[in-house]
Amino acid sequence: MSTLVFRLKYVPDEEADEIRQLLAENDIAFYETSAGRWQISMAGLWVKDKEQAIKARELIREDQIARAQTMRPISFGQWILGYLQHARQNPAEAFFTLIAVLLILSVSILPFTLWI
Repeated sequence: MSTLVFRLKYVPDEEADEIRQLLAENDIAFYETSAGRWQISMAGLWVKDKEQAIKARELIREDQIARAQTMRPISFGQWILGYLQHARQNPAEAFFTLIAVLLILSVSILPFTLWI
C-alpha cells in the first residue's frame, strides 16, 4: 500500500520541486497526485515501499528543519499581499471564507447589540 510522504497543498512550486529532486537524488521511487479540478483530492507525493517511505519522510523532515532555520517571519504587509494573491488565485474559496467569517462575527456580536 502506498504511503503519503509529502502533502502538496499550499506548498510553493520551488519547495515542491526541491522535495522531488531530493527524493530522486536518493533513489526513492515516488509518484505524485494532484488535487484535481475541484481541489478535493489529496495532492501529494507517495511512495509504495514502506522502507523507502520511512527514508523519504526522514529526508523530508531534515530538509524542512533546514528550511525553517533559514526562514524569517513575514511582515503584516507581506501577509496581506499573500492573502490577496491567494484570493486572486482561488476567488470562490476566498469569498466563502469571508462570508463564513462575517457570519460567525455577526452571530457572536448580535446578542450584545440587542438590548430589549
